Amino acid sequence: MQNPTALTGSRIQLHYAIQFMAATGMALVEAQPDGSQMTLDWCDDLKAFIGQRILGDRPCYLALDPVQLISLILDDQQQAIASFPLIGKTMETALNWHKAELSKLGVDAEKIAFLSYPNDFPDHPLAHGAQFASGDEEGRKTVAAYFAVTYPLLYGIIISQAGASPIYIWPHHFDMATLVTLAGEGASAQTIGAGFSPGDNGYNQPYWYVTPWPYPDKQALPSLAVGTWHTEGWIGAILLADELAEATSATTQQTVKTFLETAVSVCHKLLT
Repeated sequence: MQNPTALTGSRIQLHYAIQFMAATGMALVEAQPDGSQMTLDWCDDLKAFIGQRILGDRPCYLALDPVQLISLILDDQQQAIASFPLIGKTMETALNWHKAELSKLGVDAEKIAFLSYPNDFPDHPLAHGAQFASGDEEGRKTVAAYFAVTYPLLYGIIISQAGASPIYIWPHHFDMATLVTLAGEGASAQTIGAGFSPGDNGYNQPYWYVTPWPYPDKQALPSLAVGTWHTEGWIGAILLADELAEATSATTQQTVKTFLETAVSVCHKLLT
């Protein structure tokens, strides 16, 4: 299991590899008010990321084996219709493969185009014609393990918190989260976001977060039993991976569970 501060390359390759699911969902799945047609999910049965259901002559899903870095097209029974190893391929080559295979299933694949994000999407040679790199299976396995460990913990929040959204993995920041709406709607709603990030420009390692909205006064934040407060740019409780044991350990899962539950409780009190 790799050190959490040494996962940047693995995380970014996976971040680019999920963009085929995001682009296809945005182009072909019915638009949702929250934009969740572009999101994906973690499928523990497959040990893979999986996109939204695509309607066509033969309904299907796109998925990604994160360890082998293989893009998959699955039927409704989650059986593979086609597969494409990404290693040694460019983003453009892989996009063309997806379009060609989806067209065979009666899908208007020419509508699919990579999404454009604000400038905090990580730049990488993959965006400029480089190929997906070989090796680093252990790093990708570690990143995937964090998602696998976190998913059931977020599901626990969903079933215990009224107003919680489904769990979504958002392709812009590659974070997995649920949003609990406490009161109101739209921009004036009171919410608590609970989620996991495999790392970003702010933290070069995986971390878990719980964010209250509207943001409370950062001078009046209470102490946390687990984790610390992030207060620069946004306000939320965070727990960094390097404070824990390896990603798949029972100790890690229990500590993350405690963090999420106690931080959500604290945020409830801050917003009421």
